[in-house]
Amino acid sequence: MPAGLTKNDGMMYLKAEGKPWHGLGVALDAPATAAEAIEAARLDWTVETRPVYTSQLLTTGETSLMTIPNKKAIVRTDTDEVFAIMSDGYEPVQNMDNLNLLDAVVAQGEAVYHTAGSLFGGRKIWLLSKLPQDIVISDMDKIEQYILLSSSHDGSAALRMQFTPIRVVCANTLSFALRDTKGAFYAKHTRNILSKATEAREALGLAEAYYEIFARQVDELVNTRMTIIEVQDYLQNLYNFKEDVAYGDQDYRILKQYEGTLDALNHPTNRTGGMEGTKWAAYNAVTYYIDHERAVQGQEYQPDKRLNNSWFGRGVDLRQRAYDLLV
Repeated sequence: MPAGLTKNDGMMYLKAEGKPWHGLGVALDAPATAAEAIEAARLDWTVETRPVYTSQLLTTGETSLMTIPNKKAIVRTDTDEVFAIMSDGYEPVQNMDNLNLLDAVVAQGEAVYHTAGSLFGGRKIWLLSKLPQDIVISDMDKIEQYILLSSSHDGSAALRMQFTPIRVVCANTLSFALRDTKGAFYAKHTRNILSKATEAREALGLAEAYYEIFARQVDELVNTRMTIIEVQDYLQNLYNFKEDVAYGDQDYRILKQYEGTLDALNHPTNRTGGMEGTKWAAYNAVTYYIDHERAVQGQEYQPDKRLNNSWFGRGVDLRQRAYDLLV
């Protein structure tokens, strides 16, 4: 797979909030309006549908173009790149409409656009909005609360909004406290996407209920001790060690993840606020490894691939499984 960040992609982040862990983007000095976030992230382009044709051989030996029924091409208008061939039921949702929907859900003035950008030439876009409340673990450890909107222009993913807690001290992306619709909102690509704002707000429960449950679960993790043997058993379960196979004969990729996570257990950020030796430390060793150390498709470190994996790829499922095994 080619690198996710192409010459036609862009990203932005708010300088005052600190450089994102993926290290990509144009820094803005002040909180951005919707239009400013779109421009800084180079998302100020549109997509449109165009007919799809095939050639037809005539009896005269000449060829003519024939429209393929019920199919249309999704095209980025500034580059003329064809993102996908879709059925008539698919409707593109413009980047500005995605941002306006997020605006309507979180309400003006309650959130700040933290990062925004695109991957794979614009096929995938995201907007990360920071909510004002924080979860305080200790004087040295807190969790900031975000809503992540993501969508695609190639039919590979529906529009999605989800809560995304991020641990500040090491910029680890944490998992979602709930697995049902209270933790995320999905919508198919339709013309009336802005009419979904009320539905999205209700599905997300907007912040309070979700993060109250999450805060209680985190408190339990912080206050539950684990021995090193228990941590090893936890990680071997997480990475699907085979019970009837000796340690040295396990899949080398599994061993690499396991040993990398054990190393992360001793990272300085896992020793703050008395968390060493707790479930919270074990869980954050996993999230740190996913966001900062884990190889992506066997490649050397590439921030764009790591971002895609952590937020939208296999890292999401691994992080959720790590959380579920502890809570």
